[in-house]
Amino acid sequence: MTIRDLALADIPPCARLFTDVFSNPPWSEHWTETSALRRLDDCARTPHFLGLLVEDERGLCGFAFGYSQYYLDEQHYYLLELCIDTARQRQGVGGALLTALKGKAIESGISRLYTLTARDTPAQDFYAKHGFYVSPKMIMMAHRL
Repeated sequence: MTIRDLALADIPPCARLFTDVFSNPPWSEHWTETSALRRLDDCARTPHFLGLLVEDERGLCGFAFGYSQYYLDEQHYYLLELCIDTARQRQGVGGALLTALKGKAIESGISRLYTLTARDTPAQDFYAKHGFYVSPKMIMMAHRL
């Protein structure tokens, strides 16, 4: 297994994997390759983007997309998307990717990672297992237009 920085040329295969993973349970969202490509391209073109890709001899296993920004005197990293091939989940791929991401973040002077995920899902359990916690100070609020 190899983890490397993500390049713009990696986005199309990432979009195919993203569509595959998030269109099926437990997410069952209505992604197409076109909508996933738009989403991931937008993420990758965000200032201070940091993305990592996991590959093995069979090809793409997963990826992480996010960006850093300053908050007061610290840099925070917002993990926008973490996607692991369904067939490779629960095999340490996601954990290895998060470990590499944390290392890269520390090298870059980032002091905090944060992300959004669905409550009471395997994803929430995964993040908790890797040191993330539900913030006691922050909530997500939405307003549909």
